[in-house]
Amino acid sequence: MKKLKLLLLLMCLISTAAIGQINQIRIVSFQVKNTLPAKVDEWSTVPGAIILTAQKAPTVQLKEPKLVVQIRGNGAIICGNTPATAQPMGSFDVKTFTTNDIAAMLGNCKELKEGSYQLCVQFYNLDRVAISQETCKEFKVESPKLQEYAPPTLITPEDGKTFTEAELSRPLNFRWTPLVPKPQQPITYRLKVWQLMQGQNSAAAMRSNQPIVTKDVDNITQAVVTGIYTGPCRPPYLCDFVWQVQALNREGKPVGNNEGKSEVFKFGVKETGAAKPPTLVSPANNQNFSYAEVKRPVNFRWTPVLPKPQEPVTYRLKVWQLMQGQNGTTAMRSNKPIVTKDVADITTVDVVQLLMNDCTSGPCCPPYLCDFIWQVQALDRQGKPIGNNEGKSEAWNFKITNNIDIQIDSLKVGCCINGKQSVYIKVKNNLATPVNIVVIKYKINGAGAAITLTPTVPPLPPLQTIAGNGTQTFTASINCIDNLNYLKFLVDAEDVVDPDNKETEVKSDTLHCICTACDEKNFVLNAPKPENISIANNIINFNQPITITAPGKTVKTIKADLVYFEMTPENDMCIPCNKDAATYGHFTNGTNSLQWAASTPQSPLNLNITTPQLTPCCSANFKWCIRYKIEFTDCTTCNKLVCYEKKKEGCEKGGNHK
Repeated sequence: MKKLKLLLLLMCLISTAAIGQINQIRIVSFQVKNTLPAKVDEWSTVPGAIILTAQKAPTVQLKEPKLVVQIRGNGAIICGNTPATAQPMGSFDVKTFTTNDIAAMLGNCKELKEGSYQLCVQFYNLDRVAISQETCKEFKVESPKLQEYAPPTLITPEDGKTFTEAELSRPLNFRWTPLVPKPQQPITYRLKVWQLMQGQNSAAAMRSNQPIVTKDVDNITQAVVTGIYTGPCRPPYLCDFVWQVQALNREGKPVGNNEGKSEVFKFGVKETGAAKPPTLVSPANNQNFSYAEVKRPVNFRWTPVLPKPQEPVTYRLKVWQLMQGQNGTTAMRSNKPIVTKDVADITTVDVVQLLMNDCTSGPCCPPYLCDFIWQVQALDRQGKPIGNNEGKSEAWNFKITNNIDIQIDSLKVGCCINGKQSVYIKVKNNLATPVNIVVIKYKINGAGAAITLTPTVPPLPPLQTIAGNGTQTFTASINCIDNLNYLKFLVDAEDVVDPDNKETEVKSDTLHCICTACDEKNFVLNAPKPENISIANNIINFNQPITITAPGKTVKTIKADLVYFEMTPENDMCIPCNKDAATYGHFTNGTNSLQWAASTPQSPLNLNITTPQLTPCCSANFKWCIRYKIEFTDCTTCNKLVCYEKKKEGCEKGGNHK
């Protein structure tokens, strides 16, 4: 009995010592944001992401404690340190660990997948024995939701505009629209202008030539450029130019769709003192021919030299075929023309045999491509060039397409039933020879990455062969998709004999299950033009009358979203030094959204929008658009976009300065 009592006493002493040891350090507080970035080294960019405060027990003598930090998921350790790998630290009474401190202990944690995790911390001594309780906090990693922006749209110079030599010798104003919707961060718009060379089209010039103009402007949508035209255009340069604008953030990275790039506009100079060379008419630039079409005579046409010379004019047509790795310019410089034909005083000619060699695998044998370029030159009776640019027209491209000819004969996407939507696709082969169907993909509302339609009946893969002049039906089902308006389907096919010969057929189906709650017969939002719009003290102020007609429905909320704001000053000198877009073009509450509870009767909405500070006495034109969104008590939502325009006159024009 005495031995039993001694054993129990010893066990109590050991237990008390263990409890005392694990409480040598107390974790006073441990805060972790609910959501953190996937990359651990980006946690420091989140204010107050992690804060850990620990306190030593008053009577404890600590010697180089260690902090073990681990990330866990589904009960398993994902990454972090261990009692063996944790670095000792100096003794402390109270210590606070920041996000950077914690992230430094997660050196082997690089990037986490989307999901839920635990961040766990616990202190150990040099003997790797726990001296604190373990504390864990839940957090999530979510994929960032990217805002899509429509890239700039070019305004002036208009596409295809022709200037006189005098006009283009003066400063030229380039204008474009801003990103839509308006970003919160400042935007730099980079304007580039390229000059074309002989044999080049716009794409080749932008790819191969150095820009003659590169100009950055911050948060404004116009730029004035001088020195574009400095005299007659000497070969190999043409009097043709192309321009484009790209939107960039403060780090110089593209913002918006298409890498923030606008479309491409072209303009040129009409030089005086010399005849205008021929202009190509057909085949149209970048025209596609079928193999059957080019086996028949191909007609080439162009306009004559203007003004018409007194002496006869010889027009020399040349056609070059591109080889692998070549563009049009290199083909014209390096390859022998496959067609050289002279005609006198006429501007059309038929080429009987365009293809010199007939390949068994298709229209073009390697290293030759199915791409061609052509040009016409005007010559006098001595063979000397007539007109500008040595009498040469611009160069145009055309192409021979492959032999595949399939079509999506019919397409139907069913409505959502029990969480699924049925898909029916019938593909037709218009050729006498068989083709293979490789894969079927689709895009939601025509955007984003293409998604493989699988499984299908019959299955893909393997390849499904459609006999000559035959059809093949494919059926499948997909999970119902919220906010689905239409699906774009892409059917990839290949030649049975030559798998490198490929084609993609595209067709969309507009669903017939869309809600009609916002049709005009069920919903009308009347927002007449305000009687008075004032601009004073850098604020646009107006009262917007609004009337909503929706039989059988009760309005719950009215929301106004400012989706577009543009200011066009009378000149660049009107723009102040402070061009930070975050300081203007918003409602005065600092956001782009206002909301009101429904009132009866509906009363005018008072709206105030911030504007930039203009240089005194400058005029400016303001444009903005507001989307009014109406939510009803039955949870349906309808909206209407209303756009406004107001000009602020300067001192002389307006009589006073506001």
